[in-house]
Amino acid sequence: MSRVKIDPTEHAKQNTGPVAAPKSEVPDPGLTGPSSTFPITTNDQRVRDELAKLLEAARVLRPLLRENQARTEEEGRYSPEVHEYFVEHGFYKTLLPQRFGGLELSPDAYFAVIAEIGRGCPSTAWSLSLASAHTLTLSSYWPLAAQERIFGQHGYMVAPASGNPRSSTITPVEGGYRISGTWRYCSGAPYSTHFFPTVLIPATDTTPERRAWAVLERSQYEVLNDWGGDRGPIGMRGSGSNGIKVEEAFVPEELVVDEYFATGMATPTIGYEIHGNPMYSGAFFGFAEGEVTAATLGAGYAALDEYERIIQTTRAPFHPGSPARDTLEDYLKPFGIALAKLDAAAGALFDTGRRYEEYGRRLVAGEGVFDESSAMRLNNAYLIAEELVWEAVQLLMRMAGTTFTMDGQRMQRYFRDLWTTVSRLDSLDVFATPTTRLHLSGEGGDFLS
Repeated sequence: MSRVKIDPTEHAKQNTGPVAAPKSEVPDPGLTGPSSTFPITTNDQRVRDELAKLLEAARVLRPLLRENQARTEEEGRYSPEVHEYFVEHGFYKTLLPQRFGGLELSPDAYFAVIAEIGRGCPSTAWSLSLASAHTLTLSSYWPLAAQERIFGQHGYMVAPASGNPRSSTITPVEGGYRISGTWRYCSGAPYSTHFFPTVLIPATDTTPERRAWAVLERSQYEVLNDWGGDRGPIGMRGSGSNGIKVEEAFVPEELVVDEYFATGMATPTIGYEIHGNPMYSGAFFGFAEGEVTAATLGAGYAALDEYERIIQTTRAPFHPGSPARDTLEDYLKPFGIALAKLDAAAGALFDTGRRYEEYGRRLVAGEGVFDESSAMRLNNAYLIAEELVWEAVQLLMRMAGTTFTMDGQRMQRYFRDLWTTVSRLDSLDVFATPTTRLHLSGEGGDFLS
């Protein structure tokens, strides 16, 4: 079987009509205009005003984040200048209770802020998200004395968490515990003020071994130099997901909380009693994956911006006269499909954040429990949103062409970042079966109605 050799010059000779040439230069897409930030849908005027400021601050920062992408990957973290910008503009205070000078915005608002940062640099968004989100964790499940102690130190908290407690030791002592160990994948570690290691408290004659979270101050742990450049996975290399080492750190008893809050809540949390806001009375598992999804969504829109730039500034091969790509259906259609998938992913992410808050409201109002099935379903909705983003970017990557898969190209970097997201073991394949079992067992709560 012979293969037909296509000669673009021959097609050019046969073309007698005008051929649209690509623009030699276009403004970087996604920096200005009505589509450069998410629309704000809440009716709460205070939240609208604060969220608008953060979204605008994220948009203003976007050119610098894009310019710094290669540096961020190589150094394994976003720059000190970006960190100071986050401090100055209140990004670390998004979920912080107003009682402590925070913005106390809703989960869906938080996800929107993270996604806007991800549109500039996915690694930066991942780092910011997975560290600052634990402000919600501390505010929800720790006693007031612990919250006053931690939040009072800096006026905000940047605290990665890691959940491999088998590598650690914890010894009960008078007034608390001695903790040692090494934890991997502590995203946000470079600029952390605190650390949330998961630990296993040993069994006693009267109590079984139990899983707990501790809070350590920055002076009590070492951030390992094991992230950035080629020291890490294929993507999210600038996410600051360094390992953390702890040696004989004393942690007061008030800073160690049993992990009762992970998968389901039958009664309102201490956080609700303190702050009076039902978003501080949720099951952690119904929120946590949204931290990843928000960064993932930002990466998807970043890839769409890059694809828009590509088709506006390059010619289409194998077409008569090699016209500009943005004049041809072959390149316009993938953009439209990808845009629809990303918009659907955004809708799923933000709605799931709102449902997390609503389930907390029902819990504190005595209208139902925030059970494990409900938390699992929220978790799985986030994962579906991530799949939509991944589908969109695969399509854009194919149509961008080989040139834009080279090292140093933004499209390649976004593809690597998203592959890292979807290749994690905590996937829908893992959670789908237990979700079904919970539903069939009748433990699904009343949220189907």
